[in-house]
Amino acid sequence: MPQAARWVGTPSIKGRNESARMALLTFSLLGLQFTWSIEMTYCTPYLLQLGLTKSRTSLVWIAGPLSGLVIQPLIGVIADRSRSKFGRRRPFMIVGSFIVAACLLLLGWTSEIVNAFVKDPEKSQSATIALAVLSIYAVDFAINIVQACCRSLIVDTLPIPLQQSGSAWAGRMSAIGQLVGYGVGSIDTVRILGSFIGDTQFKQMTVIAALFLIGSVLVTSYSVKERILITARDSDGEAGAMQVISQLLKTTMELPPRIQAICWAQFWAWIGWFPFLFYSTTWVGETYFRYEVPKGTTQSDDILGEVGRIGSLSLVVFSSITFIGSVILPFCVQSPDHKRSRFTPRPPPGVAALLTKITAIRPDLQTTWWMSHFVFAATMIMAPFARSRAFATALVAVCGVPWAVTSWAPFAFMGVEINKLAMDPSLTARYSGVQMITSSSIRTGNYADPNTDTEMDVLRLNHHHDVDSDSDDEDPTSSVPSTGELAGIYLGVLNVYTTLPQFVGTFISWIVFSILEPANAKRDDNSQEAMWMNLDKNSPNAISVCLFIGALSALVASEATRRMRYAR
Repeated sequence: MPQAARWVGTPSIKGRNESARMALLTFSLLGLQFTWSIEMTYCTPYLLQLGLTKSRTSLVWIAGPLSGLVIQPLIGVIADRSRSKFGRRRPFMIVGSFIVAACLLLLGWTSEIVNAFVKDPEKSQSATIALAVLSIYAVDFAINIVQACCRSLIVDTLPIPLQQSGSAWAGRMSAIGQLVGYGVGSIDTVRILGSFIGDTQFKQMTVIAALFLIGSVLVTSYSVKERILITARDSDGEAGAMQVISQLLKTTMELPPRIQAICWAQFWAWIGWFPFLFYSTTWVGETYFRYEVPKGTTQSDDILGEVGRIGSLSLVVFSSITFIGSVILPFCVQSPDHKRSRFTPRPPPGVAALLTKITAIRPDLQTTWWMSHFVFAATMIMAPFARSRAFATALVAVCGVPWAVTSWAPFAFMGVEINKLAMDPSLTARYSGVQMITSSSIRTGNYADPNTDTEMDVLRLNHHHDVDSDSDDEDPTSSVPSTGELAGIYLGVLNVYTTLPQFVGTFISWIVFSILEPANAKRDDNSQEAMWMNLDKNSPNAISVCLFIGALSALVASEATRRMRYAR
């Protein structure tokens, strides 16, 4: 029988109460989402301004799914096996954040860097585009390292009853990061800050994002203490690249039915979300300039910054609704593992009856996720009919509700399922070939430590539960520890199902842009904005068509989510 993994230490989080601990555990996601927001807001119009057509720009965004497809699962497996004395996740988070920061600064100053070495104007433009594209790829690859470990850290640290709460807090932090990112992006920072950190809005956004990401990751890394892996299972000791890839492929091909169902629902949902996240800012700005700005009107020199601010303003409303939804909805939805719910103090008798009725009609998380797909589909079907910035902004804002659910539901489901696997040794061995040491396996005699002379701290996690000791209603499973040994690889697999549809979305966008906007050079208007925006009121809006196709995919996602109920 192969030797099981062995650990030292207990996970803990600084903070005086549960809310503070949850906030510190998920704080890194605030900076992470802020950085994503800046990329989604400014990089599409930035590339268009450099001279790329929309069809070619859509191909650049293969960087996101490609990096997620390769990096997140790979880093998940590597981090799962890391025996660093600083923990399995935090070293990757810190190093990855500094790499992202460096690549962001390179992206902001591509023109200056290229012009310092290339003097010919045509060659300089081509080199600038190439460096900008490479910088975006580098940012996406590095930020996926950070994202994979931030999510895995939550699953590692929290027990099953707190997995939904942890995912909800992660959603809240992501919503705050979005809100702050789009809020800052909607402000004319050049007027406020001057040219101290850059002479354009885009440059200043890259500097702010770099500092914000590093700061938020350092806060979480300081606040969370991880347990240390001291001995990996036998097959891990000499594991090389081929063994890592082999385990990843084996896990992906032999997923438990419930996890497989979650992944398919995520797959179809993200075909719809991809064009929204990457093109909604440009879509709102283009809608404004196409239908509300008279042709020939003089625009500012920083047209990229103006489009970014207009689009960011709509996404500020979107993020505000997302944040409100991420705070309120978790209290209105049953936990995916509600039978294991933690003890809740009894309210006064008069209030108890009302709460009982409210609890009885609360939808479960699966139903909520299913409904969110319908809301998103119904909203984006209206995208081709937007003729004003106000209407486009309203459509974007409504999508804040389903996005709040999408940012929370799949990770809550996965956190529960991953830890259920860890609590059932037969399932763990069947789907991953991993034997785990848990408190229950030692109590029942299912595990014998081959190194009896070595002191070992078994998985007994201190989660600082605030439980009324006088109550007889405490659920004994509320103290069941999570192991999280396979959190990295299974969340990596979920990310595969999140990134593969982005390839599909990229391909769809490329076809739509190639057909509807084959070349910008044929436009009659020679103004700066016409070089990269389609201002012809009589032609279809290509981005609207992409959003409409995404809405149809969301309907398929709703059916996949409904079928999750039958996966066992």
